[in-house]
Amino acid sequence: MKKITSKKLLNYGAMSVALMGIADASGQIVYTDIDPDQAMGPASESFMVDLNGDGTNDFDFQIFNSAGAVMYALSSNGFVGFTASGYNYGSNLTEGTVIDAAASFVTAARADNNFNSCNYPNSQWCGGVTDGYMGLSINVGGETFYGWARLDIIAAGNEMTIKDFAFNSVAGESIMAGEGALSLEDNTIEGFSSFVSDNVLTLNARTPLEAVTIHSISGQKVISQKLSNTTETVNLNGLSTGVYIATVAVEGKLQAIKFVK
Repeated sequence: MKKITSKKLLNYGAMSVALMGIADASGQIVYTDIDPDQAMGPASESFMVDLNGDGTNDFDFQIFNSAGAVMYALSSNGFVGFTASGYNYGSNLTEGTVIDAAASFVTAARADNNFNSCNYPNSQWCGGVTDGYMGLSINVGGETFYGWARLDIIAAGNEMTIKDFAFNSVAGESIMAGEGALSLEDNTIEGFSSFVSDNVLTLNARTPLEAVTIHSISGQKVISQKLSNTTETVNLNGLSTGVYIATVAVEGKLQAIKFVK
């Protein structure tokens, strides 16, 4: 493994970048959209991903020494991939690929996704990849959780864009690549706004709001409330301090927001 020299650590992360998160109907799949998409390169840069939002960085996506796109699985976390000629490579998964214990994982290692314009011939990220998926796993308290991250890598390997990621909040349960992702352009409430003040979440829209569901960052449903007015409030006194995802419904559309209580 080559030594890392100085890196520019981008001032972003799962807890600080402008994010849009949403849990699915069962609360299991927790999805985070990186808004705007985080582009890196060709200068050496690094972007940390906290897959489950617990405040601990799980993966480090890098443009390595301006030469290529790599990803480090930190601690005992892993990625779907393989080892060849002494190097580790991340698999380029297609949308819908099942990510679970049956997949081939490499743990606590670097994935050489596209290094030096794919001079490492085993890479599956050569020739320019748009909307490729990396299968991910994190170890939390001895339990394994599965997820994915979606990225683009140009043919030269020295520019990479991280778009979004998701994980299954139930330990040991599978997730499909791309599962849980929303089309934010098609699922946005016109004129919607929100803010939190004095333990109250205030929601505004141009047409009457219908319902709001709030999940913890781990996917647990904590509040479900019917709505009927263009301005509504939700009492947050019963919630512990932390990060939450509120999903608001209006006329068949969904708006998801991530807020801190």
